[in-house]
Amino acid sequence: MLDVQGLQAAYGASQVLFDISLQVGEGECVSLMGRNGMGKTTTIRTIMGLLEAKAGGIAFLGQPITGLAPEAIARRGIGLVPEGRQIFSTLTVRENLVATSADRRNSAKPWTLQRVFDLFPRLHERQQQWARTLSGGEQQMLAIGRALLTNPRLMILDEATEGLAPVIRAEIWKCLETLKAEGQSILVVDKNVSVLRRLADRHVVIEKGRTVWSGDGAALDRDLEKVHTYVGL
Repeated sequence: MLDVQGLQAAYGASQVLFDISLQVGEGECVSLMGRNGMGKTTTIRTIMGLLEAKAGGIAFLGQPITGLAPEAIARRGIGLVPEGRQIFSTLTVRENLVATSADRRNSAKPWTLQRVFDLFPRLHERQQQWARTLSGGEQQMLAIGRALLTNPRLMILDEATEGLAPVIRAEIWKCLETLKAEGQSILVVDKNVSVLRRLADRHVVIEKGRTVWSGDGAALDRDLEKVHTYVGL
């Protein structure tokens, strides 16, 4: 579904990505791990067209998307839950959710407002509140719900649980388990190796802008100590 090969990217004269390669298959959940400042968010930004790729290639559903505008990439079926949530603070919860909702691929069971409310009952309770008045955890639920309502083929979550209280983290992980069980393809950035071991089918670790390790769950179990040195936990 998503195929990233030899990706390079920079902010001005400062190169951040030197050689990033990763793949996400249909219905797979893949984790992207690494310490802060190693290039995880830059990788996501480059995949989404928010940062220009200097070299390498990105393909989605067999078609190159390198160099496309972010909105064109989103319309092809990639939904992003960005780092820091980036919800529309001056809109209500309901307005945030319906603002970008679409079912461009005529899904058999499309995501609707009611399905999102069923997944996150708190959003239903707070649907008329201004988004800026929500807690950090509720804003993350809103960002996930907003992405789901675009009915993405692939969902990318950047720092899925960073800064959240343990009880909210558990709710987010439960949500991702539900999505995976329904066949949603997921690329998730996080540092919680213990949870990702259970959730993800395959794992990719990056260090200083390079892919330094990748493998499935069995490989992660074998190389767990090595992976921990890269992730820094």
